[in-house]
Amino acid sequence: MKKPLRILHFSDIHVNIQIRHMHWKKWFSKRAVGAINLLRGRASYFDETEEKMAAMVRFKEENDIDIVINTGDYTALGLENELELAKKFVEPMMDPLQHYITVPGNHDIYVHEGNSHYRFSEQFCGVLQNDMPEYCRGGHWPLIRLLGESVAVVALNSSRPNPWPWRSNGEIPQEQLEALGELLADDRLKGRFLFVITHYAPRLANGEDDRKLHGLINADAFLETCKGIETGVILFGHIHKTYRVALPGLKSELFCAGSATMEGHEGCWVYEVEDRKMQAKQVAWNGSEYYFTVT
Repeated sequence: MKKPLRILHFSDIHVNIQIRHMHWKKWFSKRAVGAINLLRGRASYFDETEEKMAAMVRFKEENDIDIVINTGDYTALGLENELELAKKFVEPMMDPLQHYITVPGNHDIYVHEGNSHYRFSEQFCGVLQNDMPEYCRGGHWPLIRLLGESVAVVALNSSRPNPWPWRSNGEIPQEQLEALGELLADDRLKGRFLFVITHYAPRLANGEDDRKLHGLINADAFLETCKGIETGVILFGHIHKTYRVALPGLKSELFCAGSATMEGHEGCWVYEVEDRKMQAKQVAWNGSEYYFTVT
């Protein structure tokens, strides 16, 4: 008997190094504010990230997960050694490479340094494979992965450096939205259950917009394009709360993975897809292991 395709979706693990190890030159940017916030206590919420990610690896193995999706914010300050450490934590889930799909979060390309996007791409180049590269509109995006005969994932990059401390919003470039619209009409995606993923939340848990300085500034245009999804869902992170929300006029339900590692907020999703039908199972943390909230 054929089993459903099982997909693990987690996000926002926010690996951070000890601030005293950050090179002095890195303090002359928005990172100074981020580092101060970590010193004032935010870092303590992610003290057990290494242990929790080891538990996430066990959860994947014990629950026969086929595909892993991570919707970004691997790091706290977008430092190279943070990215390297985060890659080390999730690397056991990258086997095979084509079964791990990801996008960067705003913290992963935190500030303008000329090579912010390249640092992320360098660490995760092995999983940034594209099955339909003709639709790329800059870098790796949109990234399309065809999974078997009945599922596809389209990854859009909504993250960008935000040099001003008071601004942490994002935007999906217009050329990526146009490519998404073209993709939804491509015969190779017809009949497949579609996962459209990005980092920023197009809507909060109550169905309302996020704050202008924190959210996806072209969320309306993104959701309007997503009306072309025949069967599928929209996945994201950025908000450290696990939730799902259905919107009027949109066939595709929205799923936020929340943060897999933030103390008191740990969560993620597992999706089972069979015959173009999807069942979502919420996952939580009990202090030592991840578990399904409903069995």
